[in-house]
Amino acid sequence: MQQTPELLRLLLDAGVEFVLIGGVAAIAHGSATFTVDCDITAPFTEENLTRLLTAIAPHHPRYALAVPKRPVTEPPAVLAKNRNLYVLTNLGRLDILSEVPPVGSYTDVASRAVTQEIYGRSCRIISLDDLIAVKRHLGRDKDRIVERELLAVRARKNNDQG
Repeated sequence: MQQTPELLRLLLDAGVEFVLIGGVAAIAHGSATFTVDCDITAPFTEENLTRLLTAIAPHHPRYALAVPKRPVTEPPAVLAKNRNLYVLTNLGRLDILSEVPPVGSYTDVASRAVTQEIYGRSCRIISLDDLIAVKRHLGRDKDRIVERELLAVRARKNNDQG
């Protein structure tokens, strides 16, 4: 069972550097589409991965894509060589990406991210324009639905400002 609020609070309280992307970010921007995981982009540095792994350690992190779902036991220095990390915990699934096509690297996404209160914490979230670009790029049916929702949110915001 996905417990995204608790998962995000753990990461934020531990000082993990990340930007929220994907379905949860879409919901934060105004999408009504349900999501079953939590996606973030983060720098794959040893220090940041140490904070992240320490925060989720009590929740038994396992590799989400491995069969069987073996525990994450590699040290942060080894994991820092990866581009992505897909983790299943007792709080749900967490996908950690080092880059977000077509927007770019973590740094690119972070440079345009917005800060918003979410689940009682201040959190950096991918910008609306960048998220629309990501959903358009992915092109899956579910992403096209969210893209249309986000385009409507942007149009409404532009009308409210104009």
